[in-house]
Amino acid sequence: MRKYKTAFLVGVSNSMEFRFDFFMNLLSTVFPIIMQVFIWISMYSGSGGDALYGYTFPQMIMYVVVAGAVSKFTATGVEYTVNEDIHSGGIAKYLVRPVNYIGFRLCDAVGNKFSAMITMIFVTFAALAVLFFAVDFTVSPASVALFFPSLILAAILNFFLFFCLSMLAFWLTEIGNFFHAMSVVIMVMSGGVFPVSVFGSTYEAIARYIPLTYTVNYPIQILAGTVPAAEAVQVLGIQLVWILILAVLARIAWSRGLKKYVAVGG
Repeated sequence: MRKYKTAFLVGVSNSMEFRFDFFMNLLSTVFPIIMQVFIWISMYSGSGGDALYGYTFPQMIMYVVVAGAVSKFTATGVEYTVNEDIHSGGIAKYLVRPVNYIGFRLCDAVGNKFSAMITMIFVTFAALAVLFFAVDFTVSPASVALFFPSLILAAILNFFLFFCLSMLAFWLTEIGNFFHAMSVVIMVMSGGVFPVSVFGSTYEAIARYIPLTYTVNYPIQILAGTVPAAEAVQVLGIQLVWILILAVLARIAWSRGLKKYVAVGG
């Protein structure tokens, strides 16, 4: 276990080294959020104060404010790391060492998100405090207590989701643009911009059976209080199930991808 502990500590060290980059990425979400806030203010003003897409005005403002930070937190970027390892030949050093590559990358990703998790706690409470005075939004302690475990599971789930996608690098030579396109699509379809209920009841029903919405939409719904406590616990269970399913798929894709891999040179 020392190997994976070291990977975790290296991830923590890297996250602290590039903390300026993290804060700049977090800051880059502010302007889209401000634009959305004005859009939703206009829409709710025209609705006569009624709930839209299953959210009251305070709940919707909370959603768009927190969604940007959650999307940044759950994104691990593992697909680019794996792609670089495969195409540069760097993956060869992991194949000759007594280490599980998937486990190593997972520990590294968790370590990278450790300092981000501490930041997320402060950001969340600060946002809730501002929303309380701005739009009279209140949240129950139970919702906050369930939100953070759901957020951690969402980050792990997102890791395995993109690790499975990264396995395409074994078969495709240039895939960086594909990863970027998929990141945008997944962010939108997972509720990283606005609630999935905006897409209509059909997609909302389908979204219950795919892993995307369990990376952003459902954790924020738990915090917003639109998901009852009993259902929130069920969401945590579903997240765990999807993590196990994608972990198995990642292992299968990894094993098959290695059969295509050829390490050339020193």
